[in-house]
Amino acid sequence: MKILLPLMLCCIGAVSVAFAQTTKTFEVDFATTQERIKDLGGVNAGPDVLSPRGVTTTLPAAIQGYKDGGVTLIRTHDMPGSQYFEFTKNFWTTQGTNVSVNAAFDPTLESSYLWSSFDGKIDTILNFGFTPYMRLGINFGATFPYPPTDPDKRSFTRFAEICKRTVMHYNQGWANGRRYGIKYWEVWNEPDSPGFWKDSATAVGFGDSAAFVRMYKTVSDSLKRVDATIKVGAAGILSGTVLTKRGWERYFINACRDNHATLDFLSWHLYGALNPYTVAIYGAYMRGLLDAAGFASTENHVSETNIRLGEDDARFPVAAQVINKPKHAAYMASQLISAQMGSIDRLMVYRGTTLMNLFNSDTLGGQPNLMLSGRGFKAFTELTRFAPQRIKADGSEFIATEASATKDTTNIMVLAGRADNQNTCYVLVSNYNSRYTTVTANIKNLPWKAGSGSLALKRFQINASGVTSETVEVLQTASSLVLNVANMTAPAVALLRLQFTPQTAVQETQADQVRLSVAPNPALGLVIVKFTLPKAEHVVIKFYNVLGMEVASVLDAEMSAGEHTLEVNTQRSPLSSATYFLRLQTPTFSHTQAVQVLR
Repeated sequence: MKILLPLMLCCIGAVSVAFAQTTKTFEVDFATTQERIKDLGGVNAGPDVLSPRGVTTTLPAAIQGYKDGGVTLIRTHDMPGSQYFEFTKNFWTTQGTNVSVNAAFDPTLESSYLWSSFDGKIDTILNFGFTPYMRLGINFGATFPYPPTDPDKRSFTRFAEICKRTVMHYNQGWANGRRYGIKYWEVWNEPDSPGFWKDSATAVGFGDSAAFVRMYKTVSDSLKRVDATIKVGAAGILSGTVLTKRGWERYFINACRDNHATLDFLSWHLYGALNPYTVAIYGAYMRGLLDAAGFASTENHVSETNIRLGEDDARFPVAAQVINKPKHAAYMASQLISAQMGSIDRLMVYRGTTLMNLFNSDTLGGQPNLMLSGRGFKAFTELTRFAPQRIKADGSEFIATEASATKDTTNIMVLAGRADNQNTCYVLVSNYNSRYTTVTANIKNLPWKAGSGSLALKRFQINASGVTSETVEVLQTASSLVLNVANMTAPAVALLRLQFTPQTAVQETQADQVRLSVAPNPALGLVIVKFTLPKAEHVVIKFYNVLGMEVASVLDAEMSAGEHTLEVNTQRSPLSSATYFLRLQTPTFSHTQAVQVLR
C-alpha cells in the first residue's frame, strides 16, 4: 500500500519534557566525511532463472526484484547445479548403501565434466549485472555429504584438481568455458558441522578438523597456482561456533597460519541474533583473531545471515514465511548499518529468493514485489549506490555487549551519505527497538546556495503497522535543514533523500537558435519537454547519465519549425532515480538540460 503523508519541516526550539523523551535527534554534518559506505548487498542462492548468454532485454520478475533491491553479489551456495559432484561425471561409485570415490575418475579430462546446468546459472548472474561469489563444495542436504578424499581416504588432490578446473572453466575458458574473471572462491561450507564434513563412516565431534585443513591447504595452493589474482578463502563457519566461541574458528585460523595456507578472506555465519548490532560485535571478535594470527589483510565476510528472528524457516512455502513484517525491515536496516560501522567487508543474506520477491519460485513472472525485509535491505543499498561517501551522523543508540546477542535490545541507528558530486544527501534511520516515536534530523553545512538551483526532498517510510509511505517535496535551498519525521514508533524505517539540481541549461551553440525546457524538474512521473525550432530539422532527443552514456531515447524524427511538446513518463522508462542530461540535437544545433528524475 502506498500513501502520501505531509513531511513536517520546522526549527526546533524549546520543547516539553514529554516531547524530548519520545523524540530522537540525530546530528548530520554534510561537510565531515568518513569512510566509504560498503557494498554489503549480498544474498545466497540467487535467482534460478536461465537466459541465453548476453540476453538482457527482458528482466524476469525475480531478476528485477534483485536489481530494485540493490543486490550486487550472489553466493552460489544452495544453488542447483553448484555442487562439485553435479558438474562432474562419475566422481563417486555406489554399491548398495556404500558410497566411495571412483578410482578411475580423472579430473584433468574435459569429458569428466558436465557444465551446462551451472553455466546457465553463472551466465544469468553475470548477464544481469551481479557479481558471483563462488562456493566450492556441497549444498545443504547434499546426496553425498562426505569429505571428497582421494581413494587413500587421506589426501584431496582430485578434489583440488576439480576446484582448479572450475576456476579454469569460468576464468580462463577451459572446456568451452568463460573468461569472467570471478574474484571470490570460497572453499566448502560449515566444516565444523558433521552435516557438512565427516568421515564416510562416522562423524567425530565437529568433523575431522585436521583433514579439513589438509583439504583447504591443498585446494587453496592449487587455485593460487592457476590464478594468483583471485581471492581464496573459507569456511562458512557455523553461527553457533562463532557466538559461543567453541574454539574451532581459532583453531582453523591458527592452522592456516601454521601450515602457510592462503587465507584471502574468512567467512562465517550469523543466525539467531536478535540484537542487530551483533554482526559488529562478532565481526570485531573475528577481526581480532585474524590480526593476532598475522592475517591483517584477510577480509572478514559474513557469508550467511538471517532475518527470520527465530521464526519460520525461509525454505518453507511463501504462505508459511513470516519475514514480511516491519520488525524484519528494521532489523535488516540496522544490521547493515552495524556492519558498516563494524569490521565487516562482505555480507550475504540467506537467502535472496525470499528476501527480494513475494514469489515461491524465482522463475515465476509478474512484477517484482519486495518484502518488507527486502525494503529494509534496499534502504541501505540506496546509499551504497547513490551516496557512497559516508558523512558524520551522530545519535545512534545500541547495545554492544556479547551477552545481548540473543536479546531484543535497544537499537535505533542512523547512517548518512552524500554523492561524490555533492548534489545528493541521504539519511537512513532504523528504529528497531526503542522508546522513540518521532525522529529529528539536523543537517548542517549543506553547500547549496539560495537561488542556485532546486532542492527536492523524498522520504520513504515503513511504520510499525507495515504501511509504506513515500512523499516528494520541493524545498528552499539552505545551509542547514531540520527534518522531522513522525510515526516512527518501533519497529520503523525512514529514508530521507535531499536532491539538489543546479540551474544549468548548457547551450552548446548560438543562444537564440533553439529553446528547450523541461518541467517539472525534479521530475516524478510525467515530464513535459518543450522545444522550439527556427526551421524544419531532424531532431534527436536522448537522456544521458553523468558518465555520458545514453540511457533513453525520446525522439528521433523530422520536425517542422515552431514549438513542439513531448510527454515522457519516467515511471515507465529505464530511468532510475538520478541526475540525467537531456540533449536535443539537430544537424546544426545542440542543447543540453540537466534533469533530476525521482522514483
